[in-house]
Amino acid sequence: KTLYAVVAGCMFGISGIFGQLFFRDYHGSPLWITSTRLTIAGIILLAMSFSRDHKRFFDVWKSKKNMPTLFLYVFGGVFSVQYFYYVAIQLSNSATATILQYTAPVFIMLYLLIFQRQVPKPKSVLFVILAMIGVFLLITDGNIKHLSISPLALVTGLIAAVAVVIYSIIPRPLLDKYGALNMTGWGMMLAGIACNIFYPVWRIDFRIEPLSIFYVLTISIVGTALAYLLLLRAFQLISPLVVSVATATKPLTSVFLSIPLFGLKLTPLELLGIVMVIVSVILLSKSEQA
Repeated sequence: KTLYAVVAGCMFGISGIFGQLFFRDYHGSPLWITSTRLTIAGIILLAMSFSRDHKRFFDVWKSKKNMPTLFLYVFGGVFSVQYFYYVAIQLSNSATATILQYTAPVFIMLYLLIFQRQVPKPKSVLFVILAMIGVFLLITDGNIKHLSISPLALVTGLIAAVAVVIYSIIPRPLLDKYGALNMTGWGMMLAGIACNIFYPVWRIDFRIEPLSIFYVLTISIVGTALAYLLLLRAFQLISPLVVSVATATKPLTSVFLSIPLFGLKLTPLELLGIVMVIVSVILLSKSEQA
């Protein structure tokens, strides 16, 4: 069950690497790729949902009671995590934004404690902290100077983390009722429409050729459509806390792929960070499912 989240994190990492290649080779806009990946993913997933069960395709829209949950999931979750993450990057740097976003497990623990009266196991708290320290070491090599924090960058990064909590927990009733495929499709499509308001997909400012199309489609299909589908499936099966920590495989995948693609060399602290993340995910999964 945890494997769904682990694979989703790997797919997100692959998406990040292909995004870096796309930006390096074609100097495309991060906002354009966000609008495009969500729109393409939405179209693909909705087409799959329609072909699988066209009679129930619009069922989520037939009850007004679903609307608050649906729109909170789409705009407070899927759209916000994409948009505010990129804003945090622009206001600081990728390492800072990633670390701020990976504070999400803390907010998930607080949500479960306050709203569902679920007191986390002491071991689970320890494993979450160890995983976050591992991510910090992996991204910064333990050098706090790599972090560039302004108040606005801090706020937008933490909003992205809260957005992770929203799309982790809020849609669960809809997922159980309408299925992960249908809900992921509607989530991607509506979030893509919102992103197009800020940066429409037709504002293309790079060379269109087979390689650039390959980058965009890989980011959209593997790193968005399939990744989010697996992620929401994981949320149906296991604790959102385990899922949020397990997706720390995203920076791990980025690091491992950067070694052959960009000549990245790992330091001892970065290797320690990798080990801490892997061990913490395994132990947390076992602790929460015990």
